[in-house]
Amino acid sequence: MANFSEAYDFALFEERTAAAPAVVEQPQRQPRRGPQRSPRENVVELPKHEAEKRARPKRRPFRFLAASMCFLVVSAIVASVVHSQVLLTELTQEINNVTDSLAKAESVEIQLSMQAALRMNDGQIEKYAAGELGLSKISGAQVTYINVARADQGQVLGDLDGGSVLDRLWGSLRGLFAR
Repeated sequence: MANFSEAYDFALFEERTAAAPAVVEQPQRQPRRGPQRSPRENVVELPKHEAEKRARPKRRPFRFLAASMCFLVVSAIVASVVHSQVLLTELTQEINNVTDSLAKAESVEIQLSMQAALRMNDGQIEKYAAGELGLSKISGAQVTYINVARADQGQVLGDLDGGSVLDRLWGSLRGLFAR
């Protein structure tokens, strides 16, 4: 059985010289697709100038500048976020400290007001008023009674110019019914 598979025949890709014939000769057969190529025709060579283009990238200053600017902007944003977080933490700590100080001051204020309330009872206030200020308790001679049994009367004065005719008529009618 002859092997007609060219996919595994590496002899086709080796260079042939006139002195050295191929090791294995394949039986002649009809080509299925187009004319048969020589082994050198199977190798694709790239042009030199395209190989150099791929090997050495061009310098693009605009792209470098744009990338640098993007990097600086992102770095600035990250730095500002970190800075704001640090400030927020410091302010929160300061608020907590002031809140603790306020709570302590309120506690001291409550203690002092309770101590002052214990020192200043009614007996001590009377003693201080009589001894230090020279005050005395109310006596009967100091009391004056006012009689409010009589009702006070008020008098409404009219306008100096007398008003209009209707105002005078209305005033006289009210005076008749008021008595």
